Amino acid sequence: MPVSPLLLIAIKAAAGGTLVVAFALVGELLRPRGLAGIFAAVPSVALASLAVTVFVTGPGSAAIQLSAMVAGAAALCVYCLVGAESVKRFGALQGSITAMSAWFAVAVALWAVVLR
Repeated sequence: MPVSPLLLIAIKAAAGGTLVVAFALVGELLRPRGLAGIFAAVPSVALASLAVTVFVTGPGSAAIQLSAMVAGAAALCVYCLVGAESVKRFGALQGSITAMSAWFAVAVALWAVVLR
């Protein structure tokens, strides 16, 4: 039975919101407070989205989405590592452009090698 796109969005929003609250509660219990951000919205929304995708379209589609999420996380890690150093060396604007260039290069390379 096909699910309408609007209903799918509503289910993902409800599931994501529920997990955001659950992860926020876990984050409140952690010490130091800096670790609470790890359990913020992104992991919970990703888990909710994957769960709904598995339920609606099957695990094959969710596996593709999961691969894209991992590639995006890797590119974001490169952005953070390059950005921290390049902003110190070159200033905010040039450092941000350098970090975004590194992110773009990694994202495109991972897309070409893994996701295509």
